[in-house]
Amino acid sequence: MRFRPALILLLVLSIFSSAVNVAPVSADVLPETMKPHPRLFMTAADQARIEKLAETDETLAGLIRQNMLRADRMLDEPPSWYEIPDGKRLLGQSRRSIERTSTLAMAYRLTGERKYADKAIEEMLAVGKFKDWNPSHFLDVAEMTTAVAIGYDWLYDILTDEQRKEIRRSIVELGLLPGKRCYEKGGWWTSGHNNWNQVCNGGLTLGALAIAEDERELAEYTITAARKGMPNGLSVYKPDGAYPEGPGYWNYGTGYTVLTMMGLRSAIDDDLGISKAEGLDRTGDYFIHMIGSSGIYFNYADCGSGSGVSSTMFGLARIYDKPFYSWWHRERAQRYAQATTAMKADRFFPMEICWYDPRGEEPSADQQLATGVRFRGVQDVAAIRSDWEDPDAVFLGIKGGNNRASHGHLDVGSFVLDAKGIRWVVDMGADNYNMPSYFGSKRWTYYRLTNYSHSTLTIGGKLQNTSAVAPITRLEEQADGWELDIDMTPAYEESVESAVRRASMRGKGDSATVTIRDTIKGVKEEVRWAFVTSAKVEIAQDGRSLTLLKEDEEMTVKIDAPADARFEMVSTKPPLEIERQNEGYRMPAVFVDPDGDGNVEISVTFTP
Repeated sequence: MRFRPALILLLVLSIFSSAVNVAPVSADVLPETMKPHPRLFMTAADQARIEKLAETDETLAGLIRQNMLRADRMLDEPPSWYEIPDGKRLLGQSRRSIERTSTLAMAYRLTGERKYADKAIEEMLAVGKFKDWNPSHFLDVAEMTTAVAIGYDWLYDILTDEQRKEIRRSIVELGLLPGKRCYEKGGWWTSGHNNWNQVCNGGLTLGALAIAEDERELAEYTITAARKGMPNGLSVYKPDGAYPEGPGYWNYGTGYTVLTMMGLRSAIDDDLGISKAEGLDRTGDYFIHMIGSSGIYFNYADCGSGSGVSSTMFGLARIYDKPFYSWWHRERAQRYAQATTAMKADRFFPMEICWYDPRGEEPSADQQLATGVRFRGVQDVAAIRSDWEDPDAVFLGIKGGNNRASHGHLDVGSFVLDAKGIRWVVDMGADNYNMPSYFGSKRWTYYRLTNYSHSTLTIGGKLQNTSAVAPITRLEEQADGWELDIDMTPAYEESVESAVRRASMRGKGDSATVTIRDTIKGVKEEVRWAFVTSAKVEIAQDGRSLTLLKEDEEMTVKIDAPADARFEMVSTKPPLEIERQNEGYRMPAVFVDPDGDGNVEISVTFTP
């Protein structure tokens, strides 16, 4: 199976106006008689399949063992409590509750040991006594509804009538009714174009499916309203499966979309057309390519850099019949399957067991993934690597982008670079979401969110155009590597006639080089070319090159042009004390004045 790079055709989507065209969903979405519990994700038949497969499949057996280790640890921990430490979010407790309830309930189902069920029931009853699930920050409600829905469904047969009544009450009063009020008022997330749409609509759908036989009218209303609002959230995958908020948020938004599809399929045998959303069938490719050879995400926008396992890949493999996704994900899951102690993992780790897929095998030489690929969409991004097999391979993640995208930074042209298993050129990532107007009027006053802190250009000391949409206009395979162009002109339209960034990778394996060449025309102000690193930096005496030192490895960075340019270090310290102070990050830079015709060309080569 080969994933070929997208070529030349340009399709830039507006995050504020695009939507998925889907047929309207009937208000009669539920069958006359609901399936018996458990019906979310792992039915009795699914459980039998899993138990039989685990007798011969060492990876699945290892994942089950890891879940048991995690469940045993939870037996001595208190149930979740009502806590909003930042004054805004209960989300930490909602996510803790998902992890505890699903892990313990899974442990009970696979062992029959009542101590695990009792602890999960204690958790559900505890959060059901909360005064609310914090509807002012509705992600908290959606995730807590998910937690209680899973526990209620998976443990239904051993709950007492009184426990069922109390847990249903919490799902209705603290989850679905607050959701209904949002739908009636047209709350922004109900039809938004970001992860909130997927998480909130998905979590409420799962809650509705869990209690549908007892609250049919409310369940029908919730599922119908949620499905009506989903198209805008699903629109972000067009056309190639990319996620505008980065691979970390992909794991969040896509994870809930897959939970929703798998929950609907197991409960009513119909995902209501969600799986037909354009690009969703290819979004697993995006996730694979956005993980560098260092094992770190290409963490543009507010995305974090750490990349753990994601059961979402098993879900996508099953929904779209893509065994390669399963093989790829099983390879990444081995460290959990082989561990002898409880490891930190995603709160949905039990879905690794529910959706486990033994299909797929390592691709042959002629089936390898493409080493260069572009993903079009709200954010135009590309990934190029020198090799898929070599752990020391060189990896370049680079973006054009849409500075208005959800969670976006002013980072058109920014890139990350891996070699020898190390991230050499980094993205510092998000700052504290609780800073004043982080998502509002002060967003572009915070250092980490601007071009000043990214591996891109700053012209005349000014911000990039905050409304810029800058496409990758070309990605071509060369005889000895790959080359791409980004039209960055929209990001600097008030300062230049044109600005094009050309990135090229030459060579194979651990010896490939990467060159970033910028050609700017019609500029009258000083151009700063810079990159960010967490490595130690040693600048050569002539200033024309530098050496990066990290983990006993080295990388050389050399200025090819202009001939009189020199590296110098600039501070990464932000202007405000409330911002993250960026200790451990360094920024080598080149400052170039335009020639008499207003032209600047800067070329820099990275050599492992």
